Amino acid sequence: MKILFIAAKMHTIEPYGIMCLSPHLKAAGHSVRLYEAEDSALVDKVAEYEPQVIAYSVCTGSDRYYIALNRYLKQHLTFVSVFGGPHPTFFPEMIHEAGVDAICRGEGDHAFTDFCNALESSGYLVPVANFAIKQKGQVERCPPRPLIENLDALPFPDRDLYYTFSPEVSAHRVRSFLAARGCPFKCSYCFNPSMDALYEGTWHSPRIRSVGSLVDEIEGVAKKHATEFVAFRESIFPLKLAWLEEFAREYPARVGVPFYCHLRLDLLNKENVALLAKAGCHSVNVGIETGNEEIRRTLLGRNMTNETMINACRLLRQHGIKILANNMLGLPGGTLENDIETLKLNQRCKPDYALAMLWQPYPGTGLAKYAIANGHYKGDGTDLDFTYYDHSHLEFRSAKEKRRIENLQKLFAPAVALPSLTPLVKLMTHLPSNPIFKAIFGTMYLIVHQTDIFPHKMTLSEWGLNLRHIAKEA
Repeated sequence: MKILFIAAKMHTIEPYGIMCLSPHLKAAGHSVRLYEAEDSALVDKVAEYEPQVIAYSVCTGSDRYYIALNRYLKQHLTFVSVFGGPHPTFFPEMIHEAGVDAICRGEGDHAFTDFCNALESSGYLVPVANFAIKQKGQVERCPPRPLIENLDALPFPDRDLYYTFSPEVSAHRVRSFLAARGCPFKCSYCFNPSMDALYEGTWHSPRIRSVGSLVDEIEGVAKKHATEFVAFRESIFPLKLAWLEEFAREYPARVGVPFYCHLRLDLLNKENVALLAKAGCHSVNVGIETGNEEIRRTLLGRNMTNETMINACRLLRQHGIKILANNMLGLPGGTLENDIETLKLNQRCKPDYALAMLWQPYPGTGLAKYAIANGHYKGDGTDLDFTYYDHSHLEFRSAKEKRRIENLQKLFAPAVALPSLTPLVKLMTHLPSNPIFKAIFGTMYLIVHQTDIFPHKMTLSEWGLNLRHIAKEA
């Protein structure tokens, strides 16, 4: 059977979930292709391929885009549409959208292949674990199967599916990998608590790949595709000392490429940071999120002090590890003064890049429920966008305060890098929103993020893509 994945914005990051599904489908004898959603000849290419199934991996904020794209394709072609990824996982009501034939919730590694096998053998939609299907207006649902415990048993992601899509993407020398799945924490703004509820409390126990399996995959990719930098994308990189000690031996010996990973500042100590540095960790992504301890503890569910963050950042810097600090401005019930607190805490933590985002009320998260219940958000989730760098969807004390918070987000990184700019930045937030602020944000994101946090030689096409993105956002 012919199966087609369609994804948008594929030039920015590998479609990792799709790459994980492909090898299962191919092993079952199915034909698999990946097309770019923005392709002007998409309908003609799909018609030529004649897939029986078209699948989309969807995050909240991109859901309306993919629903509209799917409806447009269904006007011209006949196929079964399947939606997977975070949005249908947490919003199974998506099955009721016109044109949506099936959704997959949770881990789809085996579930999607089972669905396609059943469709091919029977000729009609068959409910399988993790799936909800819709036929003649009637919806059937099946609960999810247990989580995959042995991640080493999974085939490596099908990177050729992505790298053969375009010479430009194969030339990109930053490669993404996953060392683990799951997260033990329950931050109110994150999807992890909802995933833990879906899997009845088992998601919070991280499942970690063996060092051997992980390094085998990275080594194989690096031998086949020029690789200058590795990015680990799990919520929190494994920090168990025995695992990290083995990784610090094997990874430098067999791969030796600098890497980036996500960490929690309150989990860091002299031992694990030293091992990360020994392994070749060049940069980390950490969450500062807010400078107000009360908001951090009671609203975000992150029980750590400012001093803990400052000390952990100091420890990372002592070992030469670059820091990308995530921050959320415009939190529900928060104020401009709270966001200035966040700015000041970042100045004390001294990250190499302080990335500020405007918090988005992703429905289903605990923080979004709080925002709705307290009148800070009056939408239904359909107004959310691809990006969290442009504007806020919340209600504030005044339109002026909202504008100043949105402006501060664009000017946040320069003010952290050069604290002496803080008085000027505060004055500049009074100005109307404008393309210059957006260009400042986009330019600093490109220069610092791409050269300090993810250092690699960018191709001319990468530079062109990034510059076009900055111009478009401005």
